[in-house]
Amino acid sequence: MKLKKLINVMIVLSFLLLMGCQKKPQLYSKVFTGPFDTITQYMSYATNKDDFDSQCQMIKEKLEYYDRLFDKYSSYDDINNVKTINDNAGIKAVKVDQALIDLLTISIERYKTISNKVNIAFGSVIDIWHDYRERAESHNGVGDVPSKKELEKANLHTNIDSIKIDKKAKTVYISDKLVSIDVGATAKGYAIELIKQDLIKSGVDNFLLSGGGNVASHGKRKITKEGDFYLKECQDEFCVGIESPKNGNFSHKEGDADSENEAVLVVQGESIVTSGDYQRFYEDIHGVRYHHLIDPATLFPAVHFRSVSIITDDSGLADFLSSAVFLMSYEDGLKLVNSLDGVEAIWLLEDGKIRMSNGLKDNDRVYVIDKSRLK
Repeated sequence: MKLKKLINVMIVLSFLLLMGCQKKPQLYSKVFTGPFDTITQYMSYATNKDDFDSQCQMIKEKLEYYDRLFDKYSSYDDINNVKTINDNAGIKAVKVDQALIDLLTISIERYKTISNKVNIAFGSVIDIWHDYRERAESHNGVGDVPSKKELEKANLHTNIDSIKIDKKAKTVYISDKLVSIDVGATAKGYAIELIKQDLIKSGVDNFLLSGGGNVASHGKRKITKEGDFYLKECQDEFCVGIESPKNGNFSHKEGDADSENEAVLVVQGESIVTSGDYQRFYEDIHGVRYHHLIDPATLFPAVHFRSVSIITDDSGLADFLSSAVFLMSYEDGLKLVNSLDGVEAIWLLEDGKIRMSNGLKDNDRVYVIDKSRLK
């Protein structure tokens, strides 16, 4: 055998041996608790646990960083955050990290170009509802309701133009000392999107990252999932469920296997963010529910739906839109969603019915578990 041919054979054999030694990817998952006051779950594929643990360490560090940076309730020695800005309202500009500059900037842009239902300068009103809910939680979830007069007084200080951002100096100044920035409707989805992009840049090609109603996906399943599914695509692609409120007109029979979700969607790179009335809320002595999604038009919790889920590529945009559309009538919300490219929505109505935006109707990648709920 000639030397050149022998060398070529050896190279081929070495390559085949190397391929045979490579480990097949395995599906790993991990749950994080704490950041953003929620449970975050991450699932991805890796050839070994060390690689997966490295991904998880990065996610954990990023979640903790963004949680502190976007926090309006607590101060930290090593970082200027939303609370630092609010504490210095009417006093001085505060230098902050670029991620906070970007979040505030894009939140203001979306308020002015997409919907004024989500106003990051609405904190003075949100703070009142937050305080009443906190007091109620210490009394078995039952509490008082703020007066219209109290809310209207706070609403005098919600002008988004009072937030002055100097991008070059990386500072934020609030000109009205009674204005309070609140990024609760935008921060978590924005943070999830930033982490998603970091994972992609680091070479992670197939994963799901879910943080308290904010689900970001990339790629598809590498390992076919066994079992029976509502959609056959769920064997080879990631699927995400639209959570059921599990009460009122969305009650299920005890032990019903379908009680967790109202619908299931196939995702491949999309994000799904849900805003609903069934997690952060309290009740008055008459049993009336007061949740955390406050309509700036009424200054009270919106009463249109049980939940709204937005499906689009960008988790940050989905977070903004899920809050905005939840605070609109169905007709206005549908008009907005249909006007935006690559955006779809699912509404769970108070009466137990389910509606979907135009792009999801008759779509074989979405399955509504109880067809009688479709309206």
